[in-house]
Amino acid sequence: MNLRTPLLAAVLVSAGWLAAGTAHAADTSGWTKTVPIVDTPGPGGIFGTNGFDVFAEQSVAARLTVPADGDMRLARIGLWLMNNSETVQKKVRVSLQTDAVDEGGTDTMPSGVELEHWFAPVQTLGWNPVEQFFVTRKGPHLKAGRSYWVVASATSPMFVDPVWTFAKTGNMVTTTTSNGAWQAAGNGGALTLRVDAHPVKAAD
Repeated sequence: MNLRTPLLAAVLVSAGWLAAGTAHAADTSGWTKTVPIVDTPGPGGIFGTNGFDVFAEQSVAARLTVPADGDMRLARIGLWLMNNSETVQKKVRVSLQTDAVDEGGTDTMPSGVELEHWFAPVQTLGWNPVEQFFVTRKGPHLKAGRSYWVVASATSPMFVDPVWTFAKTGNMVTTTTSNGAWQAAGNGGALTLRVDAHPVKAAD
C-alpha cells in the first residue's frame, strides 16, 4: 500500500528546505567535451528517499548558475525522479528558463522565458528513483555568471504524479508554485540535478 505523504512546499518551510526522456541532439561540431555546471549527489538525505511532488497544483524549480569564466551551451539535464503510482507513468514537463531578474524582475525565480523544454513520461513505477535525462535539441547559449532555472511541471493529479527527489547532500536555491504563482525562492536542501554543458569557444 502506497503510504508516502506527498511533499508540498509548506511541509518543508519550517525545516529550511524551501529553497527521461530524450530528444535529438543539437549539432555539437567544434564544441569541447561537456562539463557539469551542477551535479548533486542523490537521491537520499535526511528525509530519506523523498522529494517534491510535481502535479497540476505544484510546479518545482531549481536554480543553477553558469561559471563566471565563460559562456556555455547546454548539452543535457538530468533529474532523479520517482513515481507516486505503481501502475501508470504520467508525463513530466521539464524546461530551462531564464531568471526573472534578467528579464527586468526584482526577485530571483523562473521568468517564464523558456530556452528549451521537454515532455516525457516518468521512466519508473513506484518509489524506485531513476535518473532521467533530457537531451538538448537546440543547444541554448548560457551566459557566464547568469542564473537559470530547471522547472518541472505536470498536469497529473496528486497521488499518481512524478516526484523530483532530494539529493543526499548539498544546498540549492529552489522554489515551488502556490495557487499558480512562484513563491519566494530560498536556499535549502538540494534537489537531484545534473546539468552538462559545452564550454563555448571564442569563435562560437
